[in-house]
Amino acid sequence: MVTFDPVIEAFQGYCDADPIYCAQLAVHVKGTRVLDLTQGMVADSLLPVFSSSKGAAAVVIALLVQREQLDLDAAVASYWLEFAQKGKGAITVRQLLSHQAGLLGVDGGFTPEELLAHHPLAERLAAQRPFWYPGTGVEYHAVTLGTLADELVRRIDGRTLAEMLREDVTNPRGIDIWMGTPDSEDHRVLEALPPTGEEFMAFLANPPAGIDLGIGGERLSSMSLPAGGLIDLFTRVNDVRFRRVGPPAAGMTASARGLAALYASLRHEIGGQARLLSDETIGQVSQIQVSSTDISGGLQVRFGVMFQIPCTPRWPFGTFRAFGHDGAGGSLAFCDPTHEVAFGYTVQRLPLPGGMDARAVELARLVREAV
Repeated sequence: MVTFDPVIEAFQGYCDADPIYCAQLAVHVKGTRVLDLTQGMVADSLLPVFSSSKGAAAVVIALLVQREQLDLDAAVASYWLEFAQKGKGAITVRQLLSHQAGLLGVDGGFTPEELLAHHPLAERLAAQRPFWYPGTGVEYHAVTLGTLADELVRRIDGRTLAEMLREDVTNPRGIDIWMGTPDSEDHRVLEALPPTGEEFMAFLANPPAGIDLGIGGERLSSMSLPAGGLIDLFTRVNDVRFRRVGPPAAGMTASARGLAALYASLRHEIGGQARLLSDETIGQVSQIQVSSTDISGGLQVRFGVMFQIPCTPRWPFGTFRAFGHDGAGGSLAFCDPTHEVAFGYTVQRLPLPGGMDARAVELARLVREAV
C-alpha cells in the first residue's frame, strides 16, 4: 500500500525547524493529486517562480512540435528571417532552445525595459553575433531564452507565447499558473522574499562545496541578466508591471497546485481535458540535447528542449526520464514518467545559494520512494 506519510513528516519537519518557512507542495500520481501541503500561506497563494516559467514556455514549444508547426532540426531563420544575421543562418531550433546558440545576452547588455517590451530585445538578439560558435558550448540563457522562444511562437502562431499558454493549455484545464498575471489575481500574489541577514552571512562564511558565488561579475552568466543583475531581477519580480507582462523566461506566478497540474496534464486528463502531449512529443522535447559543463564555471548542466534534465549532484530531482525546471527563488516543478509523478513546489524566501530548494529535492526523493 502506497503511503506518503514520510513526505508529510518531512514537510512538517521543515516547518518545525524554520518558523519563517512558507512553502507549498503538490504532487500528482497517475494524474490524481495525492499531496497538497501548505505552510505559512493559503493553498491558492501565487508566488513568483522565476525560471520555473521556462518549463511552461517549453510546453508551448512542445505543442508547436506536436502540431507539426515547428521542426526542431529546422534553421531558426526559416521561421524568423532576420535571425540569420551575423552568421546565425545555420543555427537550429534544437540548438537555440537548449542553451547552445551563444545568445545569452547582447553586446553592451540590455535593459529591463527592452525585456518587457519584447521587440527591442528580440531585434537586438537577431542582430547579435553569437558569443561562441553555436553547438560547441553551453551556457544558461537565463532571460534571453524566453525572448527567443516567444519570438518563434509569434512568428509561427501569431499569438504571444503567454497567450498560447493561456488559451491552449491553462484556461481550458483550470491550471493555476499565470504568465502575465491579471489584476484579478493580485489579491493572491505574495512577494518573493530575500534570505534573512543571518542566513546570508552564514552562507558567505561557509558556502557549500562546489558553489561558485560569482563575486566580481566575471562569470559569463552575468551577461544573461538585465542591467542590475540577479539582485535587481529578484526585486523586479515583485513589481506589478513585471508581473503583468510576465516575461516567459522568469515572469510567471504560480501555486504549487498549478505547477503540478501543468506537468500532470502532459500525460493525463486534467480539468476534464484530454492529455496535452503524446508520448512521441514528450520523447522529443525531454530527450537530452546537451550534457556537459557550462562555459563560464564548469558546472554540470543537462538540458532537453528548454527543460532541465536531472543530473547529479547539481539537479538530482528525478530519474533519467524526468524533465522540468527550477527557479532562482527555490521553486521546482517536473514530470517523471518513470514513476507517473508530477511535482510542484513553491517557496517564498530565497534558499541560498538559489535555484531549486534542497528541501524540494528531498521531498521529491521521498515521493519516488513512496510510489
